[in-house]
Amino acid sequence: MPSKLDGKEIESLAVSGIGEVTPGMKVVHPIFGLGEVEGIFEFVQSDDNIIRINFENHGSKSLVPEYAKLTIPKMKKISFLGRLFKK
Repeated sequence: MPSKLDGKEIESLAVSGIGEVTPGMKVVHPIFGLGEVEGIFEFVQSDDNIIRINFENHGSKSLVPEYAKLTIPKMKKISFLGRLFKK
């Protein structure tokens, strides 16, 4: 019989406010800052999900997506000439 904590990894998850989340995606947390999604897990005996994120300054954390307040990082717009002459 599977444990309550047994989970399976899933490929993607729709998260309110940011859309579809997949491993490798960059996200921002209000406290932990910028991080990269390592994996998304669904518990076997419930519909609960956990997102494991490796944060630059805080290491790997497992967060409940409904409460994590994740956002997508804002990209700085770089002009064509800026990209052309980037060092």
